[in-house]
Amino acid sequence: MSDDPDFPKANHALLVLRQARLSRNEAAAKMVHDLAYQTANTGSRPPEIEETRQAAWIAISALASALKEEGFAGPNVWKAALSATESWKELLT
Repeated sequence: MSDDPDFPKANHALLVLRQARLSRNEAAAKMVHDLAYQTANTGSRPPEIEETRQAAWIAISALASALKEEGFAGPNVWKAALSATESWKELLT
């Protein structure tokens, strides 16, 4: 477990993404949409953390858009969101 203040957010984001991937598309869309707001950058962290968090936010936002606009997201979109969020979490440990 990390002492970094962003670690709980990154961990929560990863858990929500994993749960959303197993949920129906409508539920997943709501979960991921809310997550996009929770992972937005604050600009108060070192550049490396901000960049990694930004990459996660972009991938999560793309996933939220796909779920909202198309009603589903392909495996590459899910993989990108999960991978970017895992990278953010790993940087914080």
